[in-house]
Amino acid sequence: MLIVDYQSKSYHRFLNDMPQVINHKTRFLITFNGANEADLEAVTAELTAITKSAVQHSTAINDKATPEQVDVLFADARNSRNILLFEKSDLLFDKKTDVKNSHERDSGFDLNNLFKNIAKHNGMVILATDNKQTLSATMSTKMDVLIRFK
Repeated sequence: MLIVDYQSKSYHRFLNDMPQVINHKTRFLITFNGANEADLEAVTAELTAITKSAVQHSTAINDKATPEQVDVLFADARNSRNILLFEKSDLLFDKKTDVKNSHERDSGFDLNNLFKNIAKHNGMVILATDNKQTLSATMSTKMDVLIRFK
């Protein structure tokens, strides 16, 4: 996993590589760690200008969308070759503590379905978190790039 600080020299090198990355036929997963709305708008504009691809924003994770809704999001992104950006993805990085029974695990969002869709997706997926998060070992192995916002 490549760790990049937003607005650093390595971030600009990362942006310069995006036209090649967007044309690959494999999944490319990026996390924006601690990005606010203004940061997301700026990065979206930069990615759109450099890759010539639209960025499809979604709050499906925060809204706890159904598996069918998530499947439709990925199908739309795949068909249009858009970059899929999930805003407010903090749920993926929250520590699950004090779970007493299976009904308390997650209040309705199917993480397994999301990760299956990400794994089989042949495009760019961005998970944006509002808060600065420490990635677990499991999550860090899934990420290609982590962009930290200060």
